[in-house]
Amino acid sequence: MRLALALLVAAIAVAAWLLRDRTPTVPPVILTMPNGDKYQFVGTSYDTRNVPPSLQAKLVSLLPTGLERWAQSHVGPKISQYNRGQHFETPHLFFWFHRTGTNIPLGSTISTLTARLADQSGIEAGFADYAAFAPGVAWSYAAFPLVPRRSRSIELAFYPFFVTAPGNARIPVGHLTFPNPLYGHYPEWKPEPVPAVKRAGDVEVRLDDFMAGPQPDYTGFHVSIRSPRGTNERWALNGVELSDATGNVIRDRPRLLFLEYHFALPEQSFNSGIQGSLWPDEPAWRLKLEIKRASGFALEEIVTFKNVPVPAVGTTNYPGLTQTTGGIQIALTKFERRPDITVNMKGLNGEASQVTVGLPGKPDGVAIDLMEMKADAGQAEKYGSSYTTFFYTVPLKTIPAGAKTMDFTFVVQKTRSVEFLVKPPKPMTGEKH
Repeated sequence: MRLALALLVAAIAVAAWLLRDRTPTVPPVILTMPNGDKYQFVGTSYDTRNVPPSLQAKLVSLLPTGLERWAQSHVGPKISQYNRGQHFETPHLFFWFHRTGTNIPLGSTISTLTARLADQSGIEAGFADYAAFAPGVAWSYAAFPLVPRRSRSIELAFYPFFVTAPGNARIPVGHLTFPNPLYGHYPEWKPEPVPAVKRAGDVEVRLDDFMAGPQPDYTGFHVSIRSPRGTNERWALNGVELSDATGNVIRDRPRLLFLEYHFALPEQSFNSGIQGSLWPDEPAWRLKLEIKRASGFALEEIVTFKNVPVPAVGTTNYPGLTQTTGGIQIALTKFERRPDITVNMKGLNGEASQVTVGLPGKPDGVAIDLMEMKADAGQAEKYGSSYTTFFYTVPLKTIPAGAKTMDFTFVVQKTRSVEFLVKPPKPMTGEKH
């Protein structure tokens, strides 16, 4: 037993050495929070896990669950962090800060700052992160899935999360500049002229315009879709992907006026956009548009779950109902019942009753949409919808009193996609946003 434990410790030590921090050394940078708490920038890591760049933290993260808990009881305060154990689907560049001292009074709250990443020209792009610096926690970080990899240096800037005076949103409360740990040389794509037309089968997709948004976390475009099969079949955007040759990728649902089937635009021409942007020093970005039918569905694309039990208020059912259509399996996985929403305002999805369906086989290029629902005691009212990679959730604003069962009809269809190589638009201000 002792020999096995010794071998385990030795193996972990070797792994920790291999995982040692290789961040280029820079002069010490101290970040002072608005509440007086002080943090020193220690280094970076590029990973799918938020493990601090310390030997103790790396060792503990490699331990089996039982030993990890034991180690936490002994060195927990030294490796404590906000959102410990968080995992990401893709690697993120983490900027790590270690708490060094404080002038804050007892009972102070968490300091949350907006963090943005800029290239060597000072242009901010990608996604903002919201970094939380918690009193009594040793490690805090800002994490970014998108990085300007062609830039030899990068700048991290922190801005106030809560803005109390005009203009303060763009005044940094702290920043640092240092060599880019992900700098490298990459292929260069050649842009195509816009307007441009591509075909997805017999459907024509025209990119009419491509533009930067008023903020660094938005990219806009104008697109038109035309089907040759007449007015009974219309198409809409289902997903957007924006990428560059260095490996940065943004995947999102299109941002436009919510396009229900009965609201399908006759001209099928609309302005849209996605959250996020890339750095404009690239010769070209790749814009991938995924489209789906908005009307004219085939019978085999329509699936109905009948007589689904309605849970009591405050409870959740897990029906586990499945159906297969066109070789695609769809499952009704959860029905969560909450009190009806009685106010007319947005942003209450989390307060609504919810029905969730998913794709157990996790197929690519499939869209799910609610077509119709009804209760045995009247009509329920929908409250928007939300997507994740393989799940579709329908928030319900109201469910009729006394309803025992509900029927849900979904459209399950294979999507089509087209790709455009576009010239990156210049930032609207030419500098930091």
